[in-house]
Amino acid sequence: TFIAERVSKLPIDAIIASPYARAKETAEIIAQKINKPIEWSELFVERKQPSELIGKSFDDPLKRTIFDLTRTHADDPGWKYSDEESFLDLKTRAEAALALLVVRKEEHLLVVTHGLFKRLLIGSMIFGADFNSLQYKMFRSFFYTSNTGITVCDHLLPDEEHPEPRWELITWNDHAHLG
Repeated sequence: TFIAERVSKLPIDAIIASPYARAKETAEIIAQKINKPIEWSELFVERKQPSELIGKSFDDPLKRTIFDLTRTHADDPGWKYSDEESFLDLKTRAEAALALLVVRKEEHLLVVTHGLFKRLLIGSMIFGADFNSLQYKMFRSFFYTSNTGITVCDHLLPDEEHPEPRWELITWNDHAHLG
């Protein structure tokens, strides 16, 4: 409810959200407060983990083994343990998500996503097609996110100084509404 109150003071034209449980719950609370419908999009879900990990606790030995293997192969952007998303899969999805946002007619979009994927989106905004798995690894560990943190970005059209469209980060993970 704190996030809904805070967001109600922002100009929001549309809500796009991950259909995963935590994001869905947050988006529904916000939508009720600001009286806007939600568009659910699989583009904004959290990283898809190997199906062998579904329902496993953090201290499960298999989960630890898979996470260790993933870290070992961090330099290989296409590596997968099984059916999860590789870095290349994530990067492709982030590029599609950003392309969706750019073509929307609304000026102010609220995207409800997940921390890890938010960091991937920001990395993609900064580096574009050159974004690589090592940069992502640094982003993931350096850019802290708290649940319901507000990040504001602007998509800017070309101008005299910047001949290509670009993204600009206005606010990163603002969580003042949490007290």
